Amino acid sequence: MFVLLVLALVGGVTVGLIRGGTLDALVRVYVSRPWVFVAAIATLIAGRLVPGLHAAAWVVATVAIVLFAAANSRLPGVGLLWVGIALNTVVILANGGRMPVSLWGAERAGVPVSELRASAQHTPGGADTVLRPATDVIPLAFPNAAAVVSIGDVLVASGIGLFGAVAPVRARRALESRRVRDTPAAGVRPDDDPKADDPDLASAEPADAHLGQ
Repeated sequence: MFVLLVLALVGGVTVGLIRGGTLDALVRVYVSRPWVFVAAIATLIAGRLVPGLHAAAWVVATVAIVLFAAANSRLPGVGLLWVGIALNTVVILANGGRMPVSLWGAERAGVPVSELRASAQHTPGGADTVLRPATDVIPLAFPNAAAVVSIGDVLVASGIGLFGAVAPVRARRALESRRVRDTPAAGVRPDDDPKADDPDLASAEPADAHLGQ
């Protein structure tokens, strides 16, 4: 899944740059409570490292992402992000704390079944699998990084890609709007404009103040 997320981010940002966004604008996007997002990712990593925490980690991560999405509802892609994580959590809880993986998908992606049987986070899918369409059923035969992902994973990747494609464009427009607004009126010398002497005033307003518009 990691490769999918990286590709989604790189692809999204590339689209955003093609559409006129800039990296400078992207890094200026204001994100509320970023530590909540970091905590959610750290929790998921801990869940992979400590087998007994896998299901609990997804529950905690889901709650954290919901809080993060609520605080950043104007940011593109956050809705897809939390829906994808929530869907994965429901599937994992419904299947005893592990994510079922389609044997058909594993074969086509090149994932050894022995790895699934030995995994503490995954289990081979079967007749008793609950919510089978939402389990790991989509094969991704990446070189040296074969994987089988779920619809939830695709939604998470889509949210990240959407953010990369839209956020830099909206942020650039917001920056340009601020520059036009902050330009001294005709007849006023730059030396008479307080903002010209204090660059901090020009950046006091979050860059994404108009992202939701």
